[in-house]
Order: sequence, then structure tokens, then C-alpha cells
Amino acid sequence: MTDYTSMANGGLPRISPYQAGKPIEEVQRELGLSEVIKLASNENPFGMSKKAVAKCAEALNSSHIYPDSNGYYLKQKLFEKFGYDPKTITLGDGSNELINLIFQTFINNKVNVVIPAYSFVVYPMEATVADAQVKTIPLKDWVIDLDAVYDAIDSNTRMVVLANPANPTGTAVNINKLKEFVKKVPHETLVVIDEAYNEYQKEEDFDDTAKWIAECPNLIVSRTFSKAYGLAGLRIGYMVSNEEIASLVNRLRAPFNVNAIALTAAIEALDDTDHLKMVVAENAKERDRYVKYCEDHNLYMIPSQANFVSIDFKRDAFPIYDALLHRGVIVRPLKGYKLDTILRISIGTHDENTKLFKALDEILKSLK
Repeated sequence: MTDYTSMANGGLPRISPYQAGKPIEEVQRELGLSEVIKLASNENPFGMSKKAVAKCAEALNSSHIYPDSNGYYLKQKLFEKFGYDPKTITLGDGSNELINLIFQTFINNKVNVVIPAYSFVVYPMEATVADAQVKTIPLKDWVIDLDAVYDAIDSNTRMVVLANPANPTGTAVNINKLKEFVKKVPHETLVVIDEAYNEYQKEEDFDDTAKWIAECPNLIVSRTFSKAYGLAGLRIGYMVSNEEIASLVNRLRAPFNVNAIALTAAIEALDDTDHLKMVVAENAKERDRYVKYCEDHNLYMIPSQANFVSIDFKRDAFPIYDALLHRGVIVRPLKGYKLDTILRISIGTHDENTKLFKALDEILKSLK
């Protein structure tokens, strides 16, 4: 019998398939539940802008035509909103694809990649597929230890990948320290900052990191419309880098990798600042409710600047996850990260969070 696994490229046989969160329909079918809420995949519970929805409906009339492969109008909108030169922008099928493209462009079995512990699973996955060495750097109080990351860089370090805020911890690094770090990294080492949750950060911890590229040409910043903008189902993100890097990555990018509906939605989402402000404000308000709940129940919540929280129950959290599932609440266990006592919970609407708190009250009382 042919062993096809042995024929696979690089380190592909060494990685496990990505385990996505359970969809609502599957939980309803398996457990016979009529009402289920999903707080597992860090989705925006308010959805996309109604203005974007209306424009998408119009765009469907032209869905028999291929989309603009270069995303001209979206790049122009990003230039208008943030000042990014269109030649420095790469568009992707979500920021996940952009991360994949960066690794495919620059990483091989002769280099190493420096990644903080408990990073988004795609980073070590892509490095392993490329057969590159992965240097995993422990966190400090659940936050990326920039000094330790810098100390791990050597002459073979092709890339450092940092998520800010990070997933699954939700923590963010001090923006001034981050800038100091980026400035001192040798230009031969690429610094990728994944800002999927960028919009949720506190104002004092925010800076437009993409503006640093003029001074730091080795910096690459990726962002997504999946989270705060509510376009997760449409899959669209963008990356800002220096023009040479953008040119290289765009050579690898597939034609028409971003569909026409997603391009339309992203343009309208950028324009509807009122919707974005509402989403961020509601998320911050509900995040504070999680802080209070954990304080009231003597639970440790990792300080979050994202649209999710990670709670340490100081015991095997899987039975709590399962009990929540049977009560119609889907959350995310972190066993894959070897964080067996922690559940990651997406911040939902006020009513969804209230249901979660009520279900948790019942479960925690039963465990005493």
C-alpha cells in the first residue's frame, strides 16, 4: 500500500489538522437543543455594518463576474483612511492567508522563526510545514516578553511573529516598548505583527504600527476585517509592508483570492465608523462584566484587550466546557495549547453573556 504521508512536503506530516470550534448547527443536532449561542470563535456578535449588508446585496447582481484581482478600490479606501500607499498593501482571504503567504515567501529549512508561547496555532504550523526551526519563547505574566524574544534572535532568524493583542491570551504589549523592540531588530530579520484584534485595544495602548514601516523596512503588519468589522464569513484581510516585500508576496498570491462581495463589504465597513465605534464600546462594556464576574467568583481572568477572555478555573476545565455545551453555550477549551484549566470565551451580546454567567453559576455550584 502506498504511503502518501511520506510523500508530503517538509514538516507537513508532523502537524495536526486545525480544530475549529463546533458550529451551532452541529451542537443543536447532537444534543437536541433548540437554542444555542456560540462564544467560541471570537466572532463579532453584532455582525457587519447594515450599510455594508446593503452594498453586498447590490454586489450580488454582478457575482457572475470575477472580482478585481488587485482590489483597487479597497486599496484606495485604505489610502484615504490611513494613508497607506497601495503599493505596500497585500489583500488576503482573511489575515490567515496573509500569514500563510508570508511564511511561503520567506521561510525554509535553513532558517528559524521566533514565536512567543501560546501563539495563534497557524504560526508554528506554517513554520513546521516549511521544516524551519521554531524557537518558542515563554510569556511573562501572560504577556509577550520582548526582551526574551530579542535575545532569541540569531543570525539564522528569518522571522519573528507577534500577535498584538494575542490569541488565545488576549494580552497586549506596551506600545512604546513594542516600537523600541521593532527598531532594534536587525533588518535581516522580518518582524510580523498580527493585529487581528487591533481595534479592540485601549486607546492609550494603540498606535498605527504600519506607519513605523518607513523607519523599519523589515516590519510587516497584518490585519483582518473578520473581528471588529464583523466580516468573518466573507474572509478578507490586508497586510502592509515595504513595497519590495509586498511585490514578492503578491507574486505568490492567487488571482482573485478575495471575492467581490468581501471587497465591497470591506470598503463600506471602513466608511461606517459609527458601527465600528458601537462594536468596540459594547465589547469593552461587556468585557468589564467578565472582569467583575471573575472577581466575584474568585476566578482568574487573563487581562484581555480583545473580544474574548481566557479564564483559569484552577481545575480541569473540560468538564466545565462540556457542561456549558449541554446548556447550549459553546466556548473554547485550550487543551491544544496544554492549558487544560483554561477556557477561552468570546464576548457576546449582553443577553448572551448573561446566559453564560447563569450557566456558569449552576456548573460552579455543582462542582463545590
